[in-house]
Amino acid sequence: MADHQPSTSTPTKTAEIKARLIGDHRALEQLLAQLTSAIEGADSSELCEQWTRFEQNLRDHLDTEERCLFPLVAHEHRSEVESLRSDHQHIRHALSELGVAVDLHTLRKAAIDELIVYLQEHARREDRTLYQWVEQYPTAERGLRHMFARRARWVPLDK
Repeated sequence: MADHQPSTSTPTKTAEIKARLIGDHRALEQLLAQLTSAIEGADSSELCEQWTRFEQNLRDHLDTEERCLFPLVAHEHRSEVESLRSDHQHIRHALSELGVAVDLHTLRKAAIDELIVYLQEHARREDRTLYQWVEQYPTAERGLRHMFARRARWVPLDK
């Protein structure tokens, strides 16, 4: 399969792929900050809206990594990819629990703070591993382009 072979990627393309991935982590952090503000403001409609935007974007980010990025490097970095996949399962579980808390109007800032810490560590890990490995694969760029195009249609990150 040609798509799973490293390309002779240019430094500019490599930097662009990595910048998009890191930028997505930053955008998710901004959504979390907005969510924290909504919790502190106790406006339940704003909180629900912020939660929905954050959850959709984070789930899309995780799904895209698993569909488009993990397969590219799994053959060479199987244990790290499986560990990242386990992190993703943990994150999805936390999202489900927090989503119930949002619906029941019982979400607390401490729970979001805990998620923030976990996501920041996970992002640093991906920056050091996955994002270093996939930057040379053209398929990674295509998958990311599709993810950002999908988001532009349903929930803009910079709202």
